[in-house]
Amino acid sequence: MRIMTDLVLETSNLTRFFGEKCAVYRLNLKVPKGVVYGFLGPNGAGKSTTLRMVVGCLRPTYGKIKVFGLNVFSDRVKVMEKLGYLPEKPVAYPYMTPMDFLVYMGRLSGLTRKEAVEKARELLDFVGLGRLAYSKVNTLSAGERQRLGFAQALINEPEFLVLDEPTSNLDPVGRFDILNKVRRLAEEKGLTVLISSHVIPEVERVSDYVGIINNGLLVVQGRISDLIAEEEDEYLLEVSDSKKLLERLRKEDYVIEVRARDHKSVYLKVDLNKSKALWLTLPKILAEEKLALYGFRPIGDPLERLFLRRLGVAR
Repeated sequence: MRIMTDLVLETSNLTRFFGEKCAVYRLNLKVPKGVVYGFLGPNGAGKSTTLRMVVGCLRPTYGKIKVFGLNVFSDRVKVMEKLGYLPEKPVAYPYMTPMDFLVYMGRLSGLTRKEAVEKARELLDFVGLGRLAYSKVNTLSAGERQRLGFAQALINEPEFLVLDEPTSNLDPVGRFDILNKVRRLAEEKGLTVLISSHVIPEVERVSDYVGIINNGLLVVQGRISDLIAEEEDEYLLEVSDSKKLLERLRKEDYVIEVRARDHKSVYLKVDLNKSKALWLTLPKILAEEKLALYGFRPIGDPLERLFLRRLGVAR
C-alpha cells in the first residue's frame, strides 16, 4: 500500500479535563493519508476521550483538531461528509431491523432512499449480517451489534474511518474477520483508518503507524517498522555451521550474549546502541566463513516490548 505524507488528522496540544481530572494532555497526533494508524494504550489511558474529540462528539478543554485541514467544529458538516465513526459501544434503535437502521443512517448522510437500500444490503453482506437483515436489533448478540456498528460507520463511504475498540465484543473468529476487513478497506479503497485498541497483536497486525498513549500523554508515535527496529535486540539465526558463526560473533563489541542452541542455530542478543554494526558485519562474516544462512528472525514481539518499555513496565 502506498503511504502518503499529507495528513488526514492533526491535533495540536489537544487537552481535555473532566473537572480537576485531566484525561488527555497536550496531545499532538499526526495521521498520514492512506494508512492504518493504531492508537494503542491501556484501559483508561484516554483513547476513547481522544477519539470522541476527533469526531466532534466532545469539545476539548483547549487545543486544535484538523481533519483534512478542516476544523472539526467550525467546519463540522464538511468533516462529517468524509468521516465514519464506530464508538466503543455502538448504539442502534432496538425496535428497528439492521436494514431499517442502515437505510435510516444512509438517508441522514444524504443518500437517496434507493442508494441507501443498495448500500445497506451491500454492507450487511460485507460485515456478515445478511441473514439477519430483517431481525430486530434487540434480538442481536453483542458481537452482531458490533458488526452493525461497523456497517453504520461505512454507510456514507467515508474517506477517514475512526474505530474505537472495534473488536471488543467479538469472538476470536469475528475479531480476525473484522481486522481483515479493516486492512482490505485501507488497501483496496484507500481509506485512512484510526483504530484504537489495548490489544497489541491486533494493532500490530493491521497498522502501518502507531501512537501509544498512557495517562493522557502521547508517549511515542511513528511508522511501526521504524519504531520496532529500535526494539529488536534478540535474534535467532539458522546457519550451516553454528560453531563457526559463534566464534566470530564473540569478537564483536555489539554482542551482549551469543550461544549455540544446536549445530545449526545461534541465539544472539545485541547492544541496541550499537545494533547497526550487526547489519554491516554479519554479511561479511557469513561470506568469509562460507556459511549458508537458512533463517534470521527477531525473538519475541518488538511492538509489545516497545509498549511495555515506554509505559515503564519493562526495561
